[in-house]
Amino acid sequence: MTGSTPENLADRAVHRRAVEAAVWGMAAVNYEVMRSVLAPHGKVEFLYWSKLVDWRNQTLTPNPDLIYYMAFIDPGRDGPIVLEIPPGTEQHVLNGSVCNIWQVPLEDVGKFGADAGQGGRYLVLPPGFDGEVPEGYLVLRCDTNRAYALLRSVLPEATQQALDNGLAFCRGIRVYPLAEAGDRPETPRRDLHGEVIDTRIPYTMEFWRALDRVVQAEPWLARDRGFAEMLATVGIERGTPFAPDAQRVEVLESAVREAHAWLREIYRTEPPFYEGRQWFFPAGRDFTDGQSHNFTNGQVYPYTDRAVIYHMAFIGIKRLGIGQFYLVTLRDRDGAILESGRTYRMRVPAGVPVSQYWSVTMYDGADHTLIRGNTKYSVSSQQPGLLVNDDGSVDVYFAPRAIAGFETNTIETGDSQTFELMFRFYGVGPEVMNRQWQLDDAVPVDPHP
Repeated sequence: MTGSTPENLADRAVHRRAVEAAVWGMAAVNYEVMRSVLAPHGKVEFLYWSKLVDWRNQTLTPNPDLIYYMAFIDPGRDGPIVLEIPPGTEQHVLNGSVCNIWQVPLEDVGKFGADAGQGGRYLVLPPGFDGEVPEGYLVLRCDTNRAYALLRSVLPEATQQALDNGLAFCRGIRVYPLAEAGDRPETPRRDLHGEVIDTRIPYTMEFWRALDRVVQAEPWLARDRGFAEMLATVGIERGTPFAPDAQRVEVLESAVREAHAWLREIYRTEPPFYEGRQWFFPAGRDFTDGQSHNFTNGQVYPYTDRAVIYHMAFIGIKRLGIGQFYLVTLRDRDGAILESGRTYRMRVPAGVPVSQYWSVTMYDGADHTLIRGNTKYSVSSQQPGLLVNDDGSVDVYFAPRAIAGFETNTIETGDSQTFELMFRFYGVGPEVMNRQWQLDDAVPVDPHP
């Protein structure tokens, strides 16, 4: 190539490979940022919020309508780990998953998981474990040294009493090494309510430092060995300190910004879930099928789709479309991006096919978080005082200020420029997945209904 020098050829190679490595590593970096912020000392404990989460939880697309309970575990370091789940009741329903660091679900937990709401003891085994496995456990073989459990106590109604009952139920959940199973020790618990928790993915050198920590701590999976060479090109190798010089830093920061921009563009142009409408699921069928079976299909490895979903969300679900399902929209009925200065109405048709609840949550369009400073983030079927139309449909409004007479059904756009919506189905009926029931788009209704 005319004008090429060894130096700029090398920089272009680093940039090219760094973009691809950033896309491949997105899910693991998402996990590593979460772990390093919430559990930096490696202690086994349950992290939870004693109140429904608010904007101070700057996690990617958190659910503000239920209780989060989570633990980071290290079976590679501590040996087999037991996760003990008590039986659910009609009042205390648990939905959750145990995932490896790539956010691949080892198993779902609770009502729609392997224990079917009856409770059970899950045993997470480290990579290559060949020891004796005792009877009476639901065995999960993990292919990474570390893993995590994210559990959701689904509230039957949006009241303080339901919240208190859910927290009491969660205190019965335990996690401990198999070696201590005879004692069934209590698990330490840490309440994060009131703390500012920022686990947004950094598109700076911090991204590469997080990915380096993953490479140093985890085994290479067979499907990922080709990326070892890509990472070596950018300066990340097992057993070698990651110490890029100023020129390399500039190249790597440019590359991770480009990777992010590419993923955002894919996200903004995903095909619709319903023909002719704006709602979409942020990943393709290859991803959802692969995620359920740890990407064992040797024909395709959809790591780009994986990056699209994990640049804006956290946690994998094995049986997607059974316990939970999610749809996202960034646009109004006419295809225009949702602007925070405008007023929109979205009509939720009657008869939402869910056995638990539905909700629609607003997130900042810039970074997929709850809008900072807001006090209300969602409208759900559990909400006291929800206004329901005569035909059973529900009108939800999104506006700069709550609309007089429709305060219960309004979410304010707050300090944001654009916003996105996530519609959650909990206890998913078949009419959702076969599209017999369809969600309407948001419609501009400026200045007010």
